[in-house]
Amino acid sequence: MDLDSSLNMLFGIPVALMEVYISKKKYSSTVSPETPSKDRGTIFMIWLIILCAQISSIHCTRLGYGSKIILNKHIKYFVWIPFSISLFFIGLLLRIKSIDQLGKWFTTAIRTTDNQQLIDVGLYRKMRHPSYAGVFLYFFGLSLLLNNWLTFCITMIPISSVFYYRIHIEEQELKKHFGKRYEEYKQKVPYMIIPKVF
Repeated sequence: MDLDSSLNMLFGIPVALMEVYISKKKYSSTVSPETPSKDRGTIFMIWLIILCAQISSIHCTRLGYGSKIILNKHIKYFVWIPFSISLFFIGLLLRIKSIDQLGKWFTTAIRTTDNQQLIDVGLYRKMRHPSYAGVFLYFFGLSLLLNNWLTFCITMIPISSVFYYRIHIEEQELKKHFGKRYEEYKQKVPYMIIPKVF
């Protein structure tokens, strides 16, 4: 196995285990487990797509498919790899911090309760879905570690698509639950995952 694939797995496996732990522990959190999930199967789709994308990417890299993004070894070792790892850790910290700021209201299932609060402080003042922004960022870093255009696309296109779909469903449910308050929040915080951009 080459260095690119090894680094991808070195960082990818622990974060996958962390996400399994979060999913298991926070699936219902303090929100009543009797409240039905409204995620329309997206949690299953997310796991399936991430697993398939990561396996396909590493397999393509090992078989030598696709072209390298950076050919110069000095740039790769002293710029590209540290940059990719930095993006990974920034994404990881963003994910953890945003989950912490949601506190008891964070769940991996899309659920709402009558007494649920709309969190609009901390990271949620800058973007509506900082937890997903963290996920995008650490997958961006992981896919750059493979240093391959093909595997970058294999990873980022399906993962971005499934999370965008998940955000769409989540926003619909939040709008149903909070009504006008959520519309006002969207006007106040117009960016979903990238402040000043998107």
